[in-house]
Amino acid sequence: MGPDDVALPDPSEIAPHAIAFARMMFAHAAFEREVRSLVDAINPNRPGFGERAENQWTPSESGTGKIIILIKHHRGSLPQGVQIKDLLNEAIHPCRDRNFLAQGTWCCFNRRTLAVEVRGGVRMGEPPEHRAYTVSDILKVARKFKELEAELYKVRRSLE
Repeated sequence: MGPDDVALPDPSEIAPHAIAFARMMFAHAAFEREVRSLVDAINPNRPGFGERAENQWTPSESGTGKIIILIKHHRGSLPQGVQIKDLLNEAIHPCRDRNFLAQGTWCCFNRRTLAVEVRGGVRMGEPPEHRAYTVSDILKVARKFKELEAELYKVRRSLE
């Protein structure tokens, strides 16, 4: 830790980070709900189709590929297929940031940069990753989820 780092900051110092984090988590939940609704729209004959674990998107290119396979299986070729693929792939990075913030250890606060340092889990044979997040960084992730949710909503509505 550097001279500006505090291991146990006063809660008032990181309150804006906590609020930004909560906003991001709610934005992520809304985004995930929209992904499940999109999967339901892909197969409208089975209510709750998007809620089944085997039909849920995971933030990865292979997860996106799974949704594309579902589209081909249940709808054939869709003009929105490329847009869906692009939107889901665009969501991979913000989902990784969300997971890092939610599952990592908030290990210190830098009073000079106003950033929370987050330590990731131990990876096989590698030291843990460290990332610093300002309030602005966290809110940027939240905004991205809201943008993606809105775009997925438009696509879903065009399918219904």
